[in-house]
Amino acid sequence: MNRWIRAAAAAILSASATLAAADAVTDAKAMLAEAHATVVAKGLPAAAAEFNAGGKWKRGKAYVVLVEFNGGTLLAHADNPKMAGKAMIEAKDATGKAFVQETINNVKATGESLVEYRWANPATKKIDNGRLMARRVPGQDAYVAIGFWE
Repeated sequence: MNRWIRAAAAAILSASATLAAADAVTDAKAMLAEAHATVVAKGLPAAAAEFNAGGKWKRGKAYVVLVEFNGGTLLAHADNPKMAGKAMIEAKDATGKAFVQETINNVKATGESLVEYRWANPATKKIDNGRLMARRVPGQDAYVAIGFWE
């Protein structure tokens, strides 16, 4: 009987983790759609200023970034606005993955991107598995993205 209880508990924990991951992706998609609509409506400079102010653009384990293709320059970073203006094209995650370059390449090719990377989780401040979900800004050599963790 003890085995059954342990097995049931493990199954419940596994299901909870799966649901949390699905919720994180769903929330990131909704946040990306909202951020993308903001950039389209307001343009890069006004959207960048709004994103850099944080507010609704930084939510728990997720935040918005706005990046130009040329140099991977951060126009906005809702979690750390001091990063705005920095060229991130050479940035690598904790495993050595050039995630900004990979995102730029994907967005140029298909208009969208989803890249997994190891970066500081904004909730814990520890290196963790994160994802960068991006969409091209129409008519611009730039993308808006959501960095998020489960």
